[in-house]
Amino acid sequence: MREIINLKTIKMSKKLKFSINNNEFTLPINSYQESTWGGSLEKYIHMSAKNCASVIKQFVKKNYPELKVWAGSDTYSGGSSTRVSVCNKDGSEVDYETFKEISKWKSILQGGNFNGMEDIYEYREDKLTTENGMELKYFPSYIFIDNKPQWGSVEYWLNQYNEYKSNINNPDYSKQREIMNEKYNGSFLEMNKTYMTKKEYERCSLVLS
Repeated sequence: MREIINLKTIKMSKKLKFSINNNEFTLPINSYQESTWGGSLEKYIHMSAKNCASVIKQFVKKNYPELKVWAGSDTYSGGSSTRVSVCNKDGSEVDYETFKEISKWKSILQGGNFNGMEDIYEYREDKLTTENGMELKYFPSYIFIDNKPQWGSVEYWLNQYNEYKSNINNPDYSKQREIMNEKYNGSFLEMNKTYMTKKEYERCSLVLS
């Protein structure tokens, strides 16, 4: 599909479509920005932490539809961050090669890196553009991509349950088994109920029952 960067077309559309690294993405139309600097008009796509979260999530969904993915963002004094979590549908880790491909988006979209030797944040100096030449600017300070399910999700608890089952005869889990049997009638779900919202508990009940 042809990339949309024509100014008139952009203003008539509700979504902004563009391509990076042979992948097409869609962002809200207000991601397209214009500014005047030194007497010249500059057009660019504002890659906020929220927009970067959306881009990475879109990449995973389009290229690895069998995976589960969560993406969020935070803005704070002095910067912003994007956090993405991926896993298999049973909550287990994604294989190394797949996760490696997903993790590449950290270096593509992160605004720079922290230099621990000098205790400073060093901003990127390269220029990232779409395949049709529009610049992408104002990236988040940090991007975190985790190979594990998001805390509180059904996949998180399913992974915890599968880990418990695989270690049921492990002496290190003896205390956990003792508590589960004595206080919760052997129910993994009831033992962890206090850590779940009502909605999470109901969803986990359907999966773990």
